[in-house]
Amino acid sequence: MRSISKLKGLTLAAALVFALIAGWLRPVTSLADGGTISLSTTKTVYKQGEVFTVVCRVSASTGVLEADFYVDYNTSVLKFIEGGTKAEKEVGGVHIVSEDNTDSPVRRTFSLQFMAAKEGDASVFIRNGARVVDGEGNPLSLRTAKIDIAVNLTGEEEGEGAEGAPGLPSAPPDDKAAAPGESAAPGKLSNNNKVKEIYTNATDMVPEFDPTIRAYDVVVDADTSEFFIDYTLANKYATAKVRGNRNLKFGINKVKLTVTAQSGKKRTYVFMVERLSKKNTPSDPPATSGAAVGTDIPLDKDNDKGYSIVLYLIIALLAVFSIAMVVLVRRQRRELYDYYEEEEEREKRIETKDDSGSGEGYLERGEIRGEDGKFDYRD
Repeated sequence: MRSISKLKGLTLAAALVFALIAGWLRPVTSLADGGTISLSTTKTVYKQGEVFTVVCRVSASTGVLEADFYVDYNTSVLKFIEGGTKAEKEVGGVHIVSEDNTDSPVRRTFSLQFMAAKEGDASVFIRNGARVVDGEGNPLSLRTAKIDIAVNLTGEEEGEGAEGAPGLPSAPPDDKAAAPGESAAPGKLSNNNKVKEIYTNATDMVPEFDPTIRAYDVVVDADTSEFFIDYTLANKYATAKVRGNRNLKFGINKVKLTVTAQSGKKRTYVFMVERLSKKNTPSDPPATSGAAVGTDIPLDKDNDKGYSIVLYLIIALLAVFSIAMVVLVRRQRRELYDYYEEEEEREKRIETKDDSGSGEGYLERGEIRGEDGKFDYRD
């Protein structure tokens, strides 16, 4: 009977071990290769109070069905303004979620607007733990980017400035030399209403930007509902305003960037923005000239390998444990078989007198043999 109790105890122990392992072991999914989250800006040095755009692109050759990740930044230096319906400000970063999609373009674009709120150095980067699912439903291993940004009072890098005065801000381009129709003489207002450079979230723009050209054909992908324009004006006293760049419809949209010079003279740049349909989204984004692109860093690329090794070790341990349990159960069954065989033999000896006539093993009616070998009589 002690053997039976021992077998029950071992069985309960085995069940407990399996339950603990099943509760601890989480599902392990092998990550597919090829995902990239890139960050880019027009430049890396901004003037305090200046608003700029960080364009975030999620790309994969097998398509991007879902994306869920955080863009972190130094909140003491930068202030997040807006990022469309897919972006939400949270503590320490911006949470971007694009789920429940029916299409899987090879690229999804998200544009985030920040303000250079305070002097100092800052970084914009992708937080560890980003999740991107491709068009086949497979989670991707990722490479991401990090951008270092400096904020100061001039918006210029250290060492820039007028010749002979290192570190001092240079005069506005139009004030260095008087251009036709404008004058740098005291008391005269500048007529310079040109844009020095721009950076957008377009996948293509024809022709390439030139301050003297006022009309452009622009293409954005199907997932882009807002056309962001980050610009630098040629004259610091000029102002600019963008119209028609929100809630883009599929097809052609007209966007205007109007620059007003210090004198009040206006110049309008027109962008005919085509938002592609989902089936016509191009596969690879062209590089945008003059963009400050973040440095690629690996993210979660090898985590799946570690989990796989752990899984293989657990499977091996379970196999060894199972073999040991089979051997033990067979041994216990043999012991039980021997035990019942002995009991059966003992019953036969009780019912019949031993052939030797010694009476060993024979009990009178009502007698019971005790564990000490003595006989007790009971009614």
